Amino acid sequence: MPRIAGLEKNQAPWHLRWFYTVMRKMFGRDLTPAKIQMRVPGLVWGSIGMEAGLGKKRRVSLRYTQLGKVRAAARIGCPF
Repeated sequence: MPRIAGLEKNQAPWHLRWFYTVMRKMFGRDLTPAKIQMRVPGLVWGSIGMEAGLGKKRRVSLRYTQLGKVRAAARIGCPF
C-alpha cells in the first residue's frame, strides 16, 4: 500500500479528468501510480510531453510500452 493516497476522478483537477477515461480504456481500470501522479499536475503534463516526444518514432506499440511501465512500477513496489 502506498503512503500517499491517489486522487479519484472527481478529486482530480478538471484539466486532467480525461486522463482517467483514457486509462480505463487502455487498461480496464484506474492504475494506482497514475492516480498518485495526479497530485502534481505539472508532472502529468511533463510525462505527457515526454511520451509525445518519444512516441514520434515508435518501434514498439504504445500498449506494450505502457504495459512495461506498469510492470516496472509493480516491481518497485507500487501496488495496483
